[in-house]
Amino acid sequence: LFCFVFLLALTRLAAGPVFLPGKAANGVLKRHKRYNTGLFEELLQGNLERESEFPCGRTALMRTARSPTLNVSLDEFYPMWRIVGGAGVVPAEIPWQAALVDTKEKEVFCGGSVLSAWWVITAAHCLAEAPAAFVVRVGEHNIKRKDKTEQDIQVSQQHMHPLYNPRVNPYNHDIALLQLQKPINFSIDVRPICIGPKAFTEALVKRASPATVSGWGRTRYLGIPSNTLNKVEVPYTSRAECMRTSSVRITPAMFCAGYYNQAKDACQGDSGGPHANKLHNTWFLTGIVSWGEECAKDGKYGVYTRVSLYVNWIHNMTHGLEQHNEEMSDFEDGIEW
Repeated sequence: LFCFVFLLALTRLAAGPVFLPGKAANGVLKRHKRYNTGLFEELLQGNLERESEFPCGRTALMRTARSPTLNVSLDEFYPMWRIVGGAGVVPAEIPWQAALVDTKEKEVFCGGSVLSAWWVITAAHCLAEAPAAFVVRVGEHNIKRKDKTEQDIQVSQQHMHPLYNPRVNPYNHDIALLQLQKPINFSIDVRPICIGPKAFTEALVKRASPATVSGWGRTRYLGIPSNTLNKVEVPYTSRAECMRTSSVRITPAMFCAGYYNQAKDACQGDSGGPHANKLHNTWFLTGIVSWGEECAKDGKYGVYTRVSLYVNWIHNMTHGLEQHNEEMSDFEDGIEW
């Protein structure tokens, strides 16, 4: 695969596939190694950006003097409402952010990430506790006003991970996939995030720290949710430190991120949203907001679902493109951190 990134279900949007199996790709694009452009474009024989109008993990928003989607200064967006200790997000800055919206109450109860035109990923506990009726909303920024970029899409199928059992542990294997009834229309405001191979994703979460976490959750513990999308940067925490500070068991399917004594964290309502790491201007999903002991509490960290453990499951459930072990090895060997 070109960059071993799962831009999924694209064959349902176009007459021909955007991504090809490795052997076919080799015959189309002949660059065998990326040259040092400073972009995460050419890791193998393919070039992600040349092959897709809306490449995963890339934003159209260049944070210069003004927003390309709104005729206002970007300074007007910072730093209004916060996740906990974070900052407001400029429209189109996190275009893979999805919201799960209670149809009756018109409220965001969880977040998610766009993987492809047909698939959104979230936390399993969001579905276990979901209202009777909800929609996936993408392109949202301010939930109290119409931005004319929003798309509300019904869910056709919910797929919690088969090992998820809320009666045993409501946050272990806390990952789920939502299959949509109709495809998302990609634009400047709505794009998918990338998912890399297992070993790459596991390395990235540690080596490309800090990550960015985003959502419309509460701005403090037991506080009120935010009307606008917010973000916070959180560094990876070692497993030993994570286990030492937690009063709840940290399973191998979890990892910690955040600060020991700084008020920067995800909070209630952010569950299911992305924990994303950036490498050479391309964003990869490495975690899913899962749980924590209160929010931004001294001596405690946020806990996230370890996406690297579920790459194969995601690939299989979404009928992703064929993977080849040899290509995966080449992919990882070719990365410049």
